[in-house]
Amino acid sequence: MTGFERRLREELRAARPPRAAEAERRAWHMVRAAHAGSAPVRRRHPVRRLAAAALAAVAIAAVALTPAGAKMGDWIDDVVSSPPEATRSSLSALPTEGRLLVMADGAPWIVNDDGARRRLGDFADAAWSPGGLHVVGARGRELVALDPSSTERWTRPAPGRVSAPRWSPDGFRIAYRSGADLYVVAGDNSDNRLLWRGTEAAPPAWKPLPAPAEQVVAFAAGGRVRIVEADTARRIGATPAGPAPREIWWAEGGRRLVTVTERSVRVHGPRGRLLRAVALPRGLSAVGSALAPGGLRLAIAARPAGDRSSSRLLLLRLDRQAPPRLLFSTPGAFAGLTWSIDGKVLVLGLPQADQWLFVHPRSSVGFESVRRIRGQFGGGAEPRTGAFPRPAGWCYAEPANRTASGQPPCSVGSAP
Repeated sequence: MTGFERRLREELRAARPPRAAEAERRAWHMVRAAHAGSAPVRRRHPVRRLAAAALAAVAIAAVALTPAGAKMGDWIDDVVSSPPEATRSSLSALPTEGRLLVMADGAPWIVNDDGARRRLGDFADAAWSPGGLHVVGARGRELVALDPSSTERWTRPAPGRVSAPRWSPDGFRIAYRSGADLYVVAGDNSDNRLLWRGTEAAPPAWKPLPAPAEQVVAFAAGGRVRIVEADTARRIGATPAGPAPREIWWAEGGRRLVTVTERSVRVHGPRGRLLRAVALPRGLSAVGSALAPGGLRLAIAARPAGDRSSSRLLLLRLDRQAPPRLLFSTPGAFAGLTWSIDGKVLVLGLPQADQWLFVHPRSSVGFESVRRIRGQFGGGAEPRTGAFPRPAGWCYAEPANRTASGQPPCSVGSAP
């Protein structure tokens, strides 16, 4: 960073945007309570024209993230102390390497790291294959495999509406729901078998085992999460009866099975034995989650029970005995939640603000926001009335090689 850039950053952080006094007064009482005994010192610098313009954009992002009555002390500690590097009106590039899979208005899109976007067709849901060689999509009563250029490789008819397709770690199997039943199909469409009748809505989760290990899948059925070997239907284990999971994850390289329920996160052994349950903060209900690469950090989207007017983003360390940490609060609901493939960035949608947020939990950057997201997935058109563009998974910029076996897994987004 040059001396000029350092001076400019210092001035941007020190300068005050226009009409900041009212927001400052609202925050002051909670800031003083949170930091009792330490008197704040406000530096005054002349506001340059460039700084004023940049801070006006920052102020717009701050307004979107601070509803009346929000926990300003937490928000200021976790976000404002690390101001956003940029608030952009164009998705010109991703903040880190890889390709982002997005579900927008009934169609999957791929966003390259340079911001280039490609629509793949009409599908209600989609997921990456290992390494990003292919995408699997759900289209009515059909399961479709296609490549990232949108060429369809094969189509598998199903007896019921297809949902929640998930590719196995070895790249040779796909689990999917047809109606309420769970099926597994070979990656080349050569074999298709019914694995379980009457499953619950949570997407299936493959245990991260490389080929040629026997591939294991976990799914919710009958009030438990069942753990089954996919090719033989051999039952390996099950969790105790409990609340229905919204999502299921294999953490710590498959050594832990994690279920996210409405009010808690439950950590199980590899055969389903309950090891511990972590309650969400009082009054909050989970509406989505995403597991970071490496399997040690779980991001949780939550909102106050019975209240759709605000949301919270929490971060839970699965390798520690600690409660979830609040990253920030915001008005409205979230749409989609997924980690970048390097685990450095979380991306989520804010439909009410027509924004995406790129959150950097381990960086002083804090977050970046991109505005006017709807129009960027409609050929440049103005915001539409369809489903808001939902980040659904992050994968590598290029596969390690051109064969399915041995490809690294991609990040999976929160279920819709």
